Amino acid sequence: MSQSLVLVFLFCAFSIPVTATPQKTIVLIESFNLRYDNPGDGVNAWPKRQQTVLAHLQQTQPDVVGMQEVLAHQLDWLDNHLADYAFIGVGRDDGKRAGEFVPLLYNTRTLEKLDSGYFWLSETPDVAGSIGWLAQLPRVVTWAKFSHNNNIFFVFNAHFSHVSDLARQKSAEFLVRYIPTIAKDEPVILMGDLNTLESEPAYATILADSALQFKDSGLVDDHQPATTYNGYGQHEAKRIDYIFISKGLTSSRYMTHQIREGQYYISDHYPISAQVILPEMN
Repeated sequence: MSQSLVLVFLFCAFSIPVTATPQKTIVLIESFNLRYDNPGDGVNAWPKRQQTVLAHLQQTQPDVVGMQEVLAHQLDWLDNHLADYAFIGVGRDDGKRAGEFVPLLYNTRTLEKLDSGYFWLSETPDVAGSIGWLAQLPRVVTWAKFSHNNNIFFVFNAHFSHVSDLARQKSAEFLVRYIPTIAKDEPVILMGDLNTLESEPAYATILADSALQFKDSGLVDDHQPATTYNGYGQHEAKRIDYIFISKGLTSSRYMTHQIREGQYYISDHYPISAQVILPEMN
């Protein structure tokens, strides 16, 4: 081959446009009922679990973790030991630091928080400490609007009543109506301890909403998720913790983190996580 033909060949080869394959934008989402600091938990009391909790979060490095049953001093301890994370949330009793938090912890290295807030599951959602229907205790929801590589998404973290079927059903009905007033048409992740089985009306209400079109990330690709509530081995195990994804989102690699060593459990609930794939930017 002559030198001129070689030059022509090289010019053509390097002139062919290459279409880059779009990179999927994936965030790791976790829901984790931490269990409040109850000295009556004995060998599973918070001081004996906290290092296990910390090691789990440091190993998995979720982009967002929604927790439930977190008291202020537990949240302070986590905040002091998780350098890359910031938290959003208030105590459910007074909207400040009293009572359990349902906080969102997010990785500040991977996410930018654009907005956030909270409301109560009641007929007066803006009234701190308000109790809805027959719940017996205040139930607060924490939400945030995040950006990851310019991809916008919302996360809502909830903890439903443990005593009232009516409160759980009304909470589900309220959430599917109220979430779009905040998130508009943006993608939504709803997670938390809903104290609800798949066979119960509250779960069905969330999945039946035609606007949000939620899917249960635990059931993607016919996955059979494990139980999440373990009751420290003293109560019936059941799946009552969920990560739901709205229309426009897909998920993969759902996991139930069954962390225990003999009689020692990470919590009376196992953490769950899923990789959530955000919509590609136009």
